[in-house]
Amino acid sequence: MKNSDVCAIFRQIAGIMEILGEDVYRIRAYQRAAQNIENLTEDIAVIAARGELTKVPGIGKELARKIEEILSTGTLQKFEELKEKVPPGLVELLEVPGIGPKTAKMLYEELGVESVAQLERLAREGRLKGLPGIQAKTEQNILRGIKLLRSAQERRPLGLVLPLARAVVALLKERAPVTRVSLAGSIRRFRETVGDVDILAASRAPEKVMDVFTSLPVVAEVVARGPTKSSIRTADGLQVDLRVVPEESYGAALCYFTGSKAHNIRVRELGVRLGLKINEYGVFRGEEFVAGATEEEVFNAVGLPYIPPEMREDRGEIEAGLEGWLPEVVKFEAVKGDFHV
Repeated sequence: MKNSDVCAIFRQIAGIMEILGEDVYRIRAYQRAAQNIENLTEDIAVIAARGELTKVPGIGKELARKIEEILSTGTLQKFEELKEKVPPGLVELLEVPGIGPKTAKMLYEELGVESVAQLERLAREGRLKGLPGIQAKTEQNILRGIKLLRSAQERRPLGLVLPLARAVVALLKERAPVTRVSLAGSIRRFRETVGDVDILAASRAPEKVMDVFTSLPVVAEVVARGPTKSSIRTADGLQVDLRVVPEESYGAALCYFTGSKAHNIRVRELGVRLGLKINEYGVFRGEEFVAGATEEEVFNAVGLPYIPPEMREDRGEIEAGLEGWLPEVVKFEAVKGDFHV
C-alpha cells in the first residue's frame, strides 16, 4: 500500500461520515491525517515498521492502529462498514474532483445519482441546472472533474508524458531557487507507461519552489500543497508531484523516489548487513550520517557501483553490480536503425 492509498481511504471515510452527519471533529481528524500522510516524504509502511506512526503529526494511537490495519489487509473494517450505510454510488461520486459530500448527497436525493456515468449523462443533458447550488458553469466543472478523474486513473505511454515532464523540470530550473532537480519514479526508470510524474528538487527555500511550481503555465488544478511536497494536475488530467529536500539528502531521496520498490528493498537489505540504515534522508550508521548527497554515494556505501535508473527493477542488477558485470545502457547514439517485422 502506498501513502496515497491510505490517504484515499481516510478521505473517503471523512466524506461518508460527513454525508451521514457524524461528529465534525472526528471528520476533521481523518482529513488532517490524510493531509499529513500525503505530505510525508517517507513510505508510511516504513514508518509503521519502525513503530513510529504516532510521531506523524495528527496520528494518535487510534489512527495508528487503523493505518496498520490498512497496511496489513489492504482495507479497513470501519471503512467497509461505513460503505454499507450509504448507496455504493455515493462513494464513487466523492472521487470526482469538485464533488464534495454535501453535493454528492444532494445529487442522490434529488435525482437518484448513483454512479459517475449517470452523473456525466445528466450533466451533458443539462438536467442538473436548477438544483441547489447548480448552474450551467457548475455542470461544466462537473464534466471537467469527471474527465480529470478518468485521466488520472489511466497509465499513459512514456512517449506522450516525457516531453511535458521534461518541460516542467526545465521551468523549475529556470524559475525556482533549486540547486538540483530531476525526474524520479517510473518515468525516470523509462517504464513503458506512466501513471503520474514524480519530480525531486534540492533547495534551501522549499516554500518559494512550491510558489513557482503551483503557478506554472501547465497547472490546471492544485491538488495538494505542502511545505515540501505539492501535487498539480494538468489540463489533460496528468498529475505531477514535486518533493523538495535538503542538498545533503538529494542523492538518497533520488534513489528512494526513483524506485522501484523491489530494488530499494534489496539495497536496504545490503545496508542492514553492513550495519547501515538507508532511507530518503541518507545512509546512517546509528545516528551518524554516512552518505546521501549523490546516488553514487548511496550505492558505494553498500558495495555497489552506480546502477542506471532503467535497471532498477530487481531483475538481477544487484547481483550483477556486486559481481562486477553490470551491463551498459544502450544510448541513443548507438541506435543505427529500426527493425520492422
